[in-house]
Amino acid sequence: MTKEIQKTNYDASSESTTQLTLVPKVDIQELADSFVVRLDIPGAEKESIVARVIDATLTVTANVQALLKRDAILMSDDLPAEYRREFSLADNIDPHSIDAVYELGVLRITLKKKQQYLPKEIKIQ
Repeated sequence: MTKEIQKTNYDASSESTTQLTLVPKVDIQELADSFVVRLDIPGAEKESIVARVIDATLTVTANVQALLKRDAILMSDDLPAEYRREFSLADNIDPHSIDAVYELGVLRITLKKKQQYLPKEIKIQ
């Protein structure tokens, strides 16, 4: 899995560690009544995931703790990390009807469309 790293600073000879910021891979699918956003967040605990909407921006963050103990490690890519991704929401999204489910390392967010933007069938008389 390719990871985009925004910042990193790790020195095995000291205890100074800057948390990695990773950008999760994403798939976005449009359905008739909603958009479905899938983010790959492997290693995150469900309790560490935060998804919030502020000013028409959906922000998703998740913390991943290092699995190895730091004592006697000379070099390790196993650092604490934070996944972070932001999305600007279109006007047709209802910010009050967003659902999220985390399963097997994938966060699925369903963004429902506002009623006035849903397709409707016109009855022919």
